[in-house]
Amino acid sequence: MEQARKVLTETFGLPSFRLSQEPAIQRLLVDNENTLVVFPTGGGKSLTYQVPALCLEGLTLVVSPLLSLMKDQVDALVQAGVKAASLDSTLTRERAAWVKDEVLSGSLKILYVSPERLNNEAFLAMMRRINISLLAVDESHCISQWGASFRPDYLKIARFAEEFDVPRVVCLTATATKKVVEDICTGFHIDKEAGVFRAPVYRPNLAFQVQVAQTADEKLKHLVPLLQSRTGPAIVYVTLQKQAEEIADILCSHGLMATAYHAGLPSEERERVQTDFMQSENGIVCATIAFGMGIDKANIRHVVHYHAPKTLENYSQEVGRAGRDGLESTCLMFLSSDDIPVLEGFARGDTCAKRDLELWLQEIALQEPALDGTLAFNHYQQSKTYDIKPTFLNQCYAQLELHHKYLRAVTPFYSVYEISARTDDGWAMVLEDRSPAATAIREHWKCNRKGDTYKIDVVTAAEYSKIDRAEIARQVSNWQIDGCISVKASQVRARYQILNPLPKTTAGIQELANELYERMLDREQEAVAKLRQVIRFATNDNCFANAISSYFGDEDTVLLCGKCSFCTTGTGIEFTPQTESVPDPEQLQAILQACPERDDPRLLARMAFGITSPRLRAGKWSTSHPLFGSMVSVDFNALVAAFDKECQKVGYANSQSHTSTSALRTMQKRSYTQSAYFARGSSSSRGGAPKALFSTHAWPALAQYVRPLPATLGFETRAKVPMPPYHGFMGNWTRHLHRLMRWSHI
Repeated sequence: MEQARKVLTETFGLPSFRLSQEPAIQRLLVDNENTLVVFPTGGGKSLTYQVPALCLEGLTLVVSPLLSLMKDQVDALVQAGVKAASLDSTLTRERAAWVKDEVLSGSLKILYVSPERLNNEAFLAMMRRINISLLAVDESHCISQWGASFRPDYLKIARFAEEFDVPRVVCLTATATKKVVEDICTGFHIDKEAGVFRAPVYRPNLAFQVQVAQTADEKLKHLVPLLQSRTGPAIVYVTLQKQAEEIADILCSHGLMATAYHAGLPSEERERVQTDFMQSENGIVCATIAFGMGIDKANIRHVVHYHAPKTLENYSQEVGRAGRDGLESTCLMFLSSDDIPVLEGFARGDTCAKRDLELWLQEIALQEPALDGTLAFNHYQQSKTYDIKPTFLNQCYAQLELHHKYLRAVTPFYSVYEISARTDDGWAMVLEDRSPAATAIREHWKCNRKGDTYKIDVVTAAEYSKIDRAEIARQVSNWQIDGCISVKASQVRARYQILNPLPKTTAGIQELANELYERMLDREQEAVAKLRQVIRFATNDNCFANAISSYFGDEDTVLLCGKCSFCTTGTGIEFTPQTESVPDPEQLQAILQACPERDDPRLLARMAFGITSPRLRAGKWSTSHPLFGSMVSVDFNALVAAFDKECQKVGYANSQSHTSTSALRTMQKRSYTQSAYFARGSSSSRGGAPKALFSTHAWPALAQYVRPLPATLGFETRAKVPMPPYHGFMGNWTRHLHRLMRWSHI
């Protein structure tokens, strides 16, 4: 520990450790045991791995969820003279090569990566060649499915630690309930008694205030004077991106210089807003939760929740950004009946239709492996096709990988490359290259109208040429390295090794879909429960500081803070959230007339409530539609029930009178007989799908799913409908079949 104290003073310029930093570091350095550090925001968690990193031989690998967090940490370490770097997608080829050389040479002490990097085969191969002395897992609460920020890729970090026999692991988080602590300890084999080091979340300089305000005017009546009298910077948190801009504009109209920050702004604008705020003495930022991760500004005097936070975990993190200098600071939360349905609707609105899960699983089960034995999928395209939000789609893949052991994610790849000449001589080399991969590229590339750019789909080229996709992509890369061409890559595809065959029968797929769907519903109920915990926290007859401390397991830290709304008034906040349980029939009919879809009641409910989805965006029933969000004050479950009755009346069949602009509806007028005949590869003037797609088991499995179209679509109409052309790769046909299945009421 003497060396650790020396590093603390000489490298980081600090006179002594604080909180439980020293015993946590001792457990890592002296006991060589895995450790969990639960410190509040700003409590100095980073030092518990940075100090050991400089005491140990070998590399300390830090897994961190956000690029901005990595950048801030690396910049601070480099400024302190520590050899640290990150390896992420923003690096240039030259910078990435330098980082890898530093890792392999052993000169780099701390390397930051995202959890997704652990799926990269080249990265894993590099890690096998070096000595990892310490693995640090930042924001480790993301490993817990019962936490507020569950990320499937975090579940794979523990597997990485075991497979690489990492000698010691330190997990770090600011928000961990007892259940989340148990999950972290179980995942990383940490002793729940001796291996967990906590610091109380209670900070005596923070005053927790709650104000009931039913209208925006009431909120502003309290907020504007508060901010006008502020003595330092302030953050105002809102729920939606548009609200950040609206509130900033309103505050500016009252003479307050406020700026907006949300994920929808260009990266340059976000960086400018954050930089200005960090340098300001009294700046105001109106932001979604996208703002704050990595913000280490000591003199923030006010943190305002214009809308109630979704979870107490979020609340704790966000108010933890106030008053880090120890001076008095105020944390104000507004409660409004109109806000609660919105927040609860977001918790309920992500669950997709069970039918879409079945069709997604059908695509995976029918996919023929590539020459290297892997499966590859475009997650962006699947999200649109099956109307499953990207975050939930990732969770579904993680379930197939970690729970069911069907797949294992490996290095993703880009499927499309745009190629253009850099020099005449270089282009001549491209045209004269007679290697099999080069020949395949030239045979399958497509030239743009100007004739100066060629586009090659390496998946299509590999399928037709019978050359491995990786070899074709490597040829493109070699031409680029040699200076012959300029390349722009697009359409990333996730790639998976097959560990065990997926079910291919109707019953097997439906059973698996049911399991995934039930887990979705469990997550939905957990999210709603967490929102209700926030309301109970704000309205119970209890000191707020005591309530938040007890929630995170620090029951004996504080009894009465003397500063919160309860302590200053002696009574709890009177607030009863109310929602409309009976939707207005005229509003229901307006939604039904605007959106003809009748196969998914939750889709109609999302449109009415104002929760977008890939299918709503594709059909132009999303944010730009005047009726989007028109029933936001109605209970979401009541909306689902009401729309379900309407869908039942037509047998969950879509209207034929409406011509949808959605790509998902392009197969509505394809007949069962034509599509099945065509999909089987039978002769046709328009071509046929590859027989490999429906060889052996595939066609019987498809036959179990496909049913005839409704009789309302006459034979004469069906016979006149042209068949879709085959575009050269299986993904198109899988999507066409999905559309047919949806239309056939599967």
